[in-house]
Amino acid sequence: MLRLFKRSNLALLMLCLCALSASAQKKKKKTSLRDFSITYKTTLKKSGAQVFLKEVISDSRCPEGSECIWAGEAEVLVSVYKNGKWTDEKIITFAAKNIDENKTWLAETLSIPVEKIKSLSLLPRPKSGVKTSPKSYSIFVDIQ
Repeated sequence: MLRLFKRSNLALLMLCLCALSASAQKKKKKTSLRDFSITYKTTLKKSGAQVFLKEVISDSRCPEGSECIWAGEAEVLVSVYKNGKWTDEKIITFAAKNIDENKTWLAETLSIPVEKIKSLSLLPRPKSGVKTSPKSYSIFVDIQ
């Protein structure tokens, strides 16, 4: 009788462990949002929307290794592709005064919580005496 009781407890324990294991595997993994870049060819696809860098309009940012009175700014034209068609174009200005505006626009466009966007930056930074190829630019989105 004692052996039967121990065996049934062991069988019950094994059954419970199998059930827990199966239910744990069925849970969907949360996809975490990671840092991403927006270029002429690639972007993050989120909620059916994609944002592409279309053109660098101007880049008057202070070159690396230089001392400038003004930090400068850069303007880029981005295009939004949503639901199978081009839906919007926007000029984004990279300057200290536009940080919150840029984050809010991108968060709304890609359905990302604005508080997840730590920063947006235009890369590469200009270098003194070096011309930057327009196709080498990208918008880097730092996610927290």
